[in-house]
Amino acid sequence: MTIARLHFVYNVELTPAALLRDFIHRLTDPATYPCKLCDLTYGRFVKKPGWQLFLYSLPVRSSFYTRDQFAKSHPQLASHEFPVVLAEHDDGSFRVFLSRGEMKEMTTLDELESAVRSRLQPETVRSVS
Repeated sequence: MTIARLHFVYNVELTPAALLRDFIHRLTDPATYPCKLCDLTYGRFVKKPGWQLFLYSLPVRSSFYTRDQFAKSHPQLASHEFPVVLAEHDDGSFRVFLSRGEMKEMTTLDELESAVRSRLQPETVRSVS
């Protein structure tokens, strides 16, 4: 199957109170913060520049969601453990591309980028046009 799009789902909610709570949690107790995808791709306030450049270099399109946004747009997939990266295939099916457990083991943005790049083989992606 050909991958048409990657869906990155962060384990946060998009409400002011939740975002503030998450921000404080990341600062005060990073070891127990539940969104490794956030830790790997964001600095204190904004997306890491290296991550943004990496995303532009990918041969497929990417979408980004907080878990509540994802649940609204894809309710049939809301039971996944977040954070997660899902691959959407040409036939409309979704498969786990990077699991929460896999991301939990990563300590650097380079590790995340390597994992994404190694799973995007030329024969498995539909090129962005």
